[in-house]
Amino acid sequence: MGYFEEYLLDSRFKSNFDSWNPVSGHYHNVIDWDQRRTITVSTTEKKDEDFIFEALVELIDDLPADVVKIKVSNDFELLSSSTAVDDDNTLIPFYPSLTDLPSEVPKVHHSELTEIERLGVQADHVTYEPTPGETKHVVFKYYINEGNIPMFWHEMNCTLRIPSHPNIVPIDRLVVDSATPDGPEKVVGFTTHFIAGGTILDNVSRVFKLKHLKQLISTIDYLNLRLGIVHGDICTWNLLIDPETDDLKVFDFNMGAKLGWEGDKDHLDTFGYDEDRNDVKLAVFALYEIITRDISYREETELEDLDISMVLGQEEWEKHPDVGLEEGVAVSEYRRILEDWVNARKKNENEITFYKQAPDFIDWPGLPEFPLAEFVGSVTRRASQLRSEMIKRGEPFIKWYVSV
Repeated sequence: MGYFEEYLLDSRFKSNFDSWNPVSGHYHNVIDWDQRRTITVSTTEKKDEDFIFEALVELIDDLPADVVKIKVSNDFELLSSSTAVDDDNTLIPFYPSLTDLPSEVPKVHHSELTEIERLGVQADHVTYEPTPGETKHVVFKYYINEGNIPMFWHEMNCTLRIPSHPNIVPIDRLVVDSATPDGPEKVVGFTTHFIAGGTILDNVSRVFKLKHLKQLISTIDYLNLRLGIVHGDICTWNLLIDPETDDLKVFDFNMGAKLGWEGDKDHLDTFGYDEDRNDVKLAVFALYEIITRDISYREETELEDLDISMVLGQEEWEKHPDVGLEEGVAVSEYRRILEDWVNARKKNENEITFYKQAPDFIDWPGLPEFPLAEFVGSVTRRASQLRSEMIKRGEPFIKWYVSV
């Protein structure tokens, strides 16, 4: 499993629906991010998510790929399993057409990717051959559930429109697939360059140099003030140090926003600006955590209650003994550069308050309209369809999930 061996159960599993009936019993529909399939877990008594997830940990790796529903005892014993179409609650999400995105972005077919390891939820380290005999390592980002469709659309469009920058991990290719061999190509994900060595959070032995801090604040200024884009999740797990160039790299714009934008009103205000996620504040806490390894503020305080005075108000930051900083450079010098930048941004905070005021702002079209689809007896525009109904109607679909 890789990534999911080290993280909590609720990182691997997501229950997207549950129902309780005293006659038919209780069940949860669960997405397994590791095996990338949906499975229904049924019990005779009402159970919480913790029980359901623990039962799946015990059983799922031994279940055949075509099992869509199981019933378990109070002791996690498998009582029954089903492969019947009528028991399949898998939802097939909408994927945009290749024609909905800029034609100049290169593409790679999903079948050409070879998985190396899971890097997180819906993010894999994969390889492909851009030319015969050449192997390229990339990060593959994708979604298998309808809840991530708007976020993915805006993240993908934002990432592919950011001009080439030495401190931002660029998009590599769009990943396409189709429901039939000769069917229209749909965009199921995208790849970005893979940087070896892990994130700043993962690679604790790497020295964090003064130039890395300067690169971080310069990159944030470029995004915010030049492009009108807010990263929204500046933290140690979204920062890399390229071992080949020794340059800091920012990646992962799934919590991003257009500065001052209210968000995609048709899709839960996705990619809308949230002042509590402003990059300056989060960069202050990121540097504090890099130097001290104290993550208590971010763990114990709601985002809206985080204030930079919590850490900048401290007389000294105590460097963790395992942290490596640039030789001969004191913690106070890191803080001086950080605080000078924070003060400069405060003086200029009213210069650009809306992304279209930025000199080179980037923009993109909204999420394409969902197609008309039959769902439980009615025809509506929907972000997903029941796989069981599509099978019964003989409609093709992208077989992203485990074989059916």
